[in-house]
Amino acid sequence: MIDKIIQAQVPQKVGMYILGLFVLAFGVALSINSRLGVSPVNSIPYIVSNIFDTEPGNWATAMFVLFTLFQIAILKREFKPFNVVQIIFSIFFGRFLDFALWIQGGFQIPTYFGQLGMLISSIIFIAAGLVLIISTKIVALPPEALCIAIASKIQGAKFHNVKIVVDSTLVLIAIALSLLFLGGVVGIREGTVISAVLIGKAIPLLKKALSPLLRLIYKEEQ
Repeated sequence: MIDKIIQAQVPQKVGMYILGLFVLAFGVALSINSRLGVSPVNSIPYIVSNIFDTEPGNWATAMFVLFTLFQIAILKREFKPFNVVQIIFSIFFGRFLDFALWIQGGFQIPTYFGQLGMLISSIIFIAAGLVLIISTKIVALPPEALCIAIASKIQGAKFHNVKIVVDSTLVLIAIALSLLFLGGVVGIREGTVISAVLIGKAIPLLKKALSPLLRLIYKEEQ
């Protein structure tokens, strides 16, 4: 009986995961348009898209696929074949990011407080998207999955500490690329730090707010 319920919910959970990816992408697009700085995970795709004057979606997908390959290299035989599905979801995210940027059409509020409001809104969307994705329990997003893989191979390492190191490394690489190819720091501002700090804090708040809806959706499992 339980197996039948789980199988019946697979399409439902995949749909929720994809919805979460779109909400996440919409939040990332808002952070880009705020011009206050993109989140650490999306810093390199944003810089590379500026270098080549292309949409960031393909570069975000490429970055996520690279994270998946890193997991395979780190975990070797411990890497579960099912986790390759991260690549499929990475393609969805890249397409959604470009679509979200197209929908928003470069929208920007022309004051600093307006930009700050857009950044805070982006954090809410990103956190909500992550909550929807996590609720499905299908597979972690490549950036988080990579941090989990690294932490599993370093004795005593904690996920949140590895996350800080990985995020900081991504930002430093993005800054180096920006200085080298764009002649200055682009896309890395106070909003990058604000996003890095507040997204993690917003997730439990959004999880609590969305939990009644999620319980209703997954009521068969309760």
